[in-house]
Amino acid sequence: MGGNGHAKDDVYTLPLEAGFGTLAIHAGQPADKQTGAVITPISLSTTFVQTSPGVHKGYDYSRSGNPTRQAFEECVAALEHGKYGLAFASGLAATTAVIHTLNAGDHVISIDDVYGGTQRYFRRVANPFNVTFSFIDLS
Repeated sequence: MGGNGHAKDDVYTLPLEAGFGTLAIHAGQPADKQTGAVITPISLSTTFVQTSPGVHKGYDYSRSGNPTRQAFEECVAALEHGKYGLAFASGLAATTAVIHTLNAGDHVISIDDVYGGTQRYFRRVANPFNVTFSFIDLS
């Protein structure tokens, strides 16, 4: 490693004892191999080249992943000392992902003044999967 904190291939490596601020700035954000940019560029592409259907360089469609979201997810995982981080376009998308990990017979306790779209999702969409819900006044 050189004196500037970069390895020989110019990819920034974080010290094991990196603090929150260092992780927030650098985790999930290696230097761009093509340009050397040290800030992750925003990927606006909605589709990525595939040599054949399902054969790609890590990304196919932005709805399933892109370099910008991957950098953010890796940064969040590092900040939380987790193995993985997940990012969603909305709170309801995150809620849906969590609810879909449940099994028939599971029970969810929710605050009674939860966002209206979440309550509708619980009552109308998830309820038929035999997941039950209680809405509790937590005031």
